[in-house]
Amino acid sequence: MQNPHRPGACQRPPVLAGRDGLLSAFDVILRRAEDLGEGDRGWILSGLPGVGKTVLLNELLRRANERK
Repeated sequence: MQNPHRPGACQRPPVLAGRDGLLSAFDVILRRAEDLGEGDRGWILSGLPGVGKTVLLNELLRRANERK
């Protein structure tokens, strides 16, 4: 298998490997916000430079915008 990492700031790799749990948790939060009016809690994403924080934030934004 080819390495999915694509060097470059904010470049989305073909696979967001290792993020399934976090993405699933975010989907649950989106459903709760819609169904129960919850959603006033913030998230803090932290990590070393280059680990994909911005790519992950862009994916979370994409998922939130899809539900509108």
